[in-house]
Amino acid sequence: MTNNVPQTNPAGVPAGQKEQTVNTYAAPTSQGTPGGYTPAPTPGKSFVVTWLFAWLLGGLGIDRFYLGKVGTGLLKLVTFGGFGVWWLVDLILVLTGAQRDKQGHTLVGYREHRKIALIITAAGILLSIVTSSVNAANAGKTATTVSISAPSAAPTASAAPTPVATAIPTPVATVPPAPVETTAPAPAAPVAAAPAPAVPAAYKSALAKATSYSKTMHMSKAGIYDQLTSEYGEQFPPEAAQYAVDNVQADWNANALAKSKSYQDQMSMSPEAIRDQLSSAYGEKFTADEADYAIQHLSD
Repeated sequence: MTNNVPQTNPAGVPAGQKEQTVNTYAAPTSQGTPGGYTPAPTPGKSFVVTWLFAWLLGGLGIDRFYLGKVGTGLLKLVTFGGFGVWWLVDLILVLTGAQRDKQGHTLVGYREHRKIALIITAAGILLSIVTSSVNAANAGKTATTVSISAPSAAPTASAAPTPVATAIPTPVATVPPAPVETTAPAPAAPVAAAPAPAVPAAYKSALAKATSYSKTMHMSKAGIYDQLTSEYGEQFPPEAAQYAVDNVQADWNANALAKSKSYQDQMSMSPEAIRDQLSSAYGEKFTADEADYAIQHLSD
């Protein structure tokens, strides 16, 4: 660019001398960048976005990816937020304004939004603690209710047979005649005595209980087995309970008939309803044949 500036003759210069023009040129406006262009500074990362990422997705390292810290973001991702510790540390750094992006810039909007971020974070953490406590209390209450209400009918069934257990001498009475009739052969005594110690005490007790349940409560074979093995009932081992129901002296048809007459007399149930109750898996658990026998002889 050329500027033509007219100049007057200074003192002592002959008149008539032509005016001279002075050519001026524009100098560079700034140093370093041609034409005076200075790149605009890169803005920092948003505080609100970083805070939300650190709080809600910090376990996946999303906050560090957003800040440009890819390496530590990957490490935070594979460790699930440093097993929770790293997640908490980064959240505290963001809320206190100590967190920086990859270039070391502070987070934009920290001063404007830090109070609301602190309030929301504290409220969210407090709400999660209260919710977890309520859920734990409800779970414990439900477990206690189930454990208390489950043994409703079983204990009443086991209370009655205790005095009746003394009425089991019936099978024992038939045992003495056998050795008396076979006293002549000497080897017979040890052979007959050998099986007695082989039966464990728990098996004998289970058999006594099974006999009592059959005589006093007219229970089915499956019902006696369940009562003997139930944790709310007699709590015998399954092997002892099976031995008891296999060796108990019981007429299951007669037990089914006695149960059906009890339902008819005390509850005025119809024959079909009695049949369902007798054979139901949630009722008396008699077999279908035993239930049919009871209905056929219900009027006898």
